[in-house]
Amino acid sequence: MSFDLIRAIKRPFTDLNKLGIGILLLIIPYLNIITSFFVKGYRLEVARTASGKKLDMPRWENFWSLFLKGLLSWIIGIIYILPGIILILISAGNIIYQIIQSGLNQGAILGNSLTNQLLQNSLLQNTSMIPVFIIGVLITLLGAYLTPLAIVRYSEKYKFKSSFDLGLVFKKAFTGKYFLAMLASGVYTVVVSLIVITISLGYATLNIQYLTMALNMILGGLSSFMVIVTSYTIFGEVYTKLK
Repeated sequence: MSFDLIRAIKRPFTDLNKLGIGILLLIIPYLNIITSFFVKGYRLEVARTASGKKLDMPRWENFWSLFLKGLLSWIIGIIYILPGIILILISAGNIIYQIIQSGLNQGAILGNSLTNQLLQNSLLQNTSMIPVFIIGVLITLLGAYLTPLAIVRYSEKYKFKSSFDLGLVFKKAFTGKYFLAMLASGVYTVVVSLIVITISLGYATLNIQYLTMALNMILGGLSSFMVIVTSYTIFGEVYTKLK
C-alpha cells in the first residue's frame, strides 16, 4: 500500500496540545464557520508535511496565513464542483418553475392531490432536464473526487493556479493508488461517524440537556479534526507516489 493507514489514524493523537487547538476551533457553533478556515489551512500543512515524510503534527502558527490558505483551498473545492451544481440547479429550477407556474394557473394548494398531479405532469413534461440533472450530479461527484488531490497540489508551493493544472490532476486522480486513498478516507470517515453516533446515543440516555450539548460539541470537533488530519495525511503520503 502506498500509505500507512495506521500511522495516519494515530497522527492526530501524537500531540495532544495541537489536537486540542484543532478541536477548539471546530466546536463553537456559528463561530466555527469562520474558525474552520484555520483548520482548512492547517490541513494543507498536514498534507505538505506528509508529502515530505514528516509525520509530526505541524505547528499551529501564522494564523492569518492559515486562514487565507484555508479560504483559498475552500474556493478550490467550490470551483471544482461548481459546474455540476450549476447544471443541477438549472435542471431542478426549470421543473420547480413549471410546477409553480402550473400551480398558479390552476390555483393549486401545496399538499393536495392537485399539487401531486401537477408534480407528475411537470416531471413528464420536463424529461429533457433529467439527463442534465444526471450529468450535473456526475460532474459534482467528479469534482468532489478531484478536490483533495487539487488541494494537496496547492499545498506544494501554495500557488493557487497550480491546483487547476487539470492535465496533471486528472492523470494522478485516475490511478489505483489515489482511488485506494479516497476509499480509505471514505471508509474511515464512515466508521468514525458511526462510532460518534453510537457514543452520542449512549450519553443521550442520561437526559441532561446541557451535558449532552457540550459532549456533542466536543465529540463533533474531535471527530472532524481526526478525519481531516488522517485523510490529508493519507492524501499527502500518496501524492508523491502518483505518476
